[in-house]
Amino acid sequence: MKEKNTQFRIKQIESKIKNPKRISLRRKQIIKGAIDVFTVKGFNSATTREIALAAGITEGTLFNYVRSKEDIIYIVYEYITQILRKDMEKAIAGITDPQERLKAALLQNMKTIDVYQDIIMFMYKESHSLDKESLYTVLAREAGYIEMFEELLTAYFGEKKMDPVKIKLAADLLSYIPVIVTFRRWSLKRRFDSMDAVISGILDFILHGIEFAVDMPSL
Repeated sequence: MKEKNTQFRIKQIESKIKNPKRISLRRKQIIKGAIDVFTVKGFNSATTREIALAAGITEGTLFNYVRSKEDIIYIVYEYITQILRKDMEKAIAGITDPQERLKAALLQNMKTIDVYQDIIMFMYKESHSLDKESLYTVLAREAGYIEMFEELLTAYFGEKKMDPVKIKLAADLLSYIPVIVTFRRWSLKRRFDSMDAVISGILDFILHGIEFAVDMPSL
């Protein structure tokens, strides 16, 4: 699946260092450090010095690769968004049956959210901290991710007549229902034997529920 173009210009984070491999390596360190600090202290209370320390670099080195704390929260969002997308693409690679592709995508989506639940919770809580340009780019990435589910749903239903509005809504729901794994995790862990059972149950619920997208006569 190719990421579709959006109306938003993708934000570029400036770096004083010009070596792409070195930029990628250092930013991964910064992202890891930022996740550790942000999930404990939140965005506003965290300092770039604390993030640099958690990343194993000096604050001066950090500012060779980003300009501000706002840049850091943006690259964290970009990192998690790409992980969600790449994990799902890997999960469905080689699967030709449309129904199995959708199941595999949904299952992997929930598993990835479960693994990165702390930072995903942080992302939802701190999205207001993004500057306007960063927010536009994040929304563009999000739209592309939802479009992947639209494509999977369209293939899933095949020759059935579908309501296009319901397909779009179903794609949104498929993208975000799994986040319950994060938002309700303490209650779910307390009330169910395992998160595998929870994920399996949510998957069954979704697969039964998406039939509403088939264009059936109104009652």
